[in-house]
Amino acid sequence: MDWENPLRSIAATVDADVLKALAGAQEPVTGNQLAHLAGRSYAQVYAVAGRLVDDGMVRCVRYGRTKTYRLNRDHVLSPIIDRMLAAPARIESEIRQAGLAWQPAAATIAFAGPAARRLVAPGGAVDILIVRADAVHERDPAWRTQVAELTRRVEEMSGNPVQLIETDRMGLRTAIHDDQPGSGSLAQGVRTLVGEDPRRVIASAGDRERRIGEGTL
Repeated sequence: MDWENPLRSIAATVDADVLKALAGAQEPVTGNQLAHLAGRSYAQVYAVAGRLVDDGMVRCVRYGRTKTYRLNRDHVLSPIIDRMLAAPARIESEIRQAGLAWQPAAATIAFAGPAARRLVAPGGAVDILIVRADAVHERDPAWRTQVAELTRRVEEMSGNPVQLIETDRMGLRTAIHDDQPGSGSLAQGVRTLVGEDPRRVIASAGDRERRIGEGTL
């Protein structure tokens, strides 16, 4: 799936970008404004908008020599467009609901890298950061089942492979400090879905490490 514009997954053309731009516009837009929002040339947008007007998907109003366009919210297909554009948010919501029910619980479940910014390309990997709580062993059968099921579900829902970054609190702090594999995705941004913000996890791991060194833990 194309996470930046899921409509491209079924219409990899100017149509997808025009429809996304119109769906996000709060007011009618001119052809030049629509071209800017869609990131396409005026000629491309003008042709697509005209066809969408003929199909009834888009309303066009003329003011002198200027035309304005808006998505026809009364069209039966309009809710489907909105639902498709909301696909990344729906995946996040399902992960959040599943993760909140985990036993044993995770310290953090988050998207990292392009997924955190909803910019995963078609066929691109979805980077998921999962941080184990201190009391959870990585080989715990219940834990492994949860992680495997979440991975499978995200791959099924999106069509994108999952790149799992699984660690504990101390491992997360070390990975970022030593620039280990996977830490690059974390540096590109993180969207926390369940549990603590990774920055707080890193801080708490550092505090635990200090207390171990002082013999107070």
